[in-house]
Amino acid sequence: MQLTYKYRLKPTKAQLATIVAHLELCRRQYNYRLGERFRWWSATRTPVNACPLIVSIVPVEEIYQNIPLTRVQTRDGRKKDESGNPLTKKGDVFSNIEGGYVQWQTIQLADIKNTKKLFPDYKVLDSQVLQDVVNRVETSFSNFTTPDKNGNRRGQPKFKGLHYYKSFTYPQLDNLDIVKDEQNRICIRLAKIGQVPMVFHRPIPTGFKVKMGSVIREPDGWYISLTLEDKTVPVTVAEIQPTDENTVGIDLGITVRIVG
Repeated sequence: MQLTYKYRLKPTKAQLATIVAHLELCRRQYNYRLGERFRWWSATRTPVNACPLIVSIVPVEEIYQNIPLTRVQTRDGRKKDESGNPLTKKGDVFSNIEGGYVQWQTIQLADIKNTKKLFPDYKVLDSQVLQDVVNRVETSFSNFTTPDKNGNRRGQPKFKGLHYYKSFTYPQLDNLDIVKDEQNRICIRLAKIGQVPMVFHRPIPTGFKVKMGSVIREPDGWYISLTLEDKTVPVTVAEIQPTDENTVGIDLGITVRIVG
């Protein structure tokens, strides 16, 4: 079972400046990664093992020149087999092309380290927050290019202006730390930001663990939305079948006259 609890943040002036800066870095990264996807999509809408000449406006030899064909895993994978051994290990080599299609999400996630080298400002941003930006781009672009089960697609994703990118997310907050500071204020500890004062108007329910958290800018201030989960609580869907006992009849007061 999952719940969402939302709390108001009361950041200091220094923390507010940091939060605003982080949000702006995320917005710029989102627009850049989305631009990469659009450049590829405009150049060729076919798999790499198919001829793109009918739709391509870019010379074929330039389409794939900056796309690494393989990637090397840098650490053992988290998923394990029945014996407890990782399914993937450090040093394993994987293809960045599956079924003839470029795995853009994987490529862009791996390219984050180059972003930090070229733009040192991104070093102040939490790595998982930056990874979530790439995941957002993947979700938006996949919804645009891949039809759902009914064959419908969502609208084309848009580049985000200054006031239209309103949140950044910590996808893993398993080690959530809510403490009191020197001034006896309840604070939540956020990576690369510090202990941010918050209005802790209701406690985390017993048995629930925090899975992720999003810092959100709203017209009246800043909030953090926490996603909570308790796997021991079953998720049930009530299916009510209409019967004479649970059906309420309504007398509409209509009189029918039969004219012979």
